[in-house]
Amino acid sequence: MFTGGCYCGKIRYEMATEPTVVHCHCDNCKRSVGSSFVSWAVIPLQDLNHIGEQPTIHVTDEKVERSFCSKCGSSISYFQRDGDSIDITVGTMDNPSSVKPSKHIWDRKRIHWVKMDDGLPHFSERSTGNEPIE
Repeated sequence: MFTGGCYCGKIRYEMATEPTVVHCHCDNCKRSVGSSFVSWAVIPLQDLNHIGEQPTIHVTDEKVERSFCSKCGSSISYFQRDGDSIDITVGTMDNPSSVKPSKHIWDRKRIHWVKMDDGLPHFSERSTGNEPIE
């Protein structure tokens, strides 16, 4: 079981399965979280259990839901409404060192001074159906 929550503790969650961790460099993620890139823990939607209060949902482009804590502002998740998985921000996990990243996506949008010499595959955009560029 993997657990986590927001900065103030209002939002808590449990993940029933080990997530696949992805570093995303897309502009949407960078801007919404306010960071150079975002590390996501991806799990099947049914494997996420919110404990206590539900996060606030912000809908972008009528197809994506981003959740956050309305009290402290912590970014919690990214969910495509037609999808069956949900992305949880690794930084909100109680023990983020318990998972390992598997790849970089949207590398063509990576900020040029962000160097990722971690040996992971890099994908120009999404990884599904594409070959790594590095």
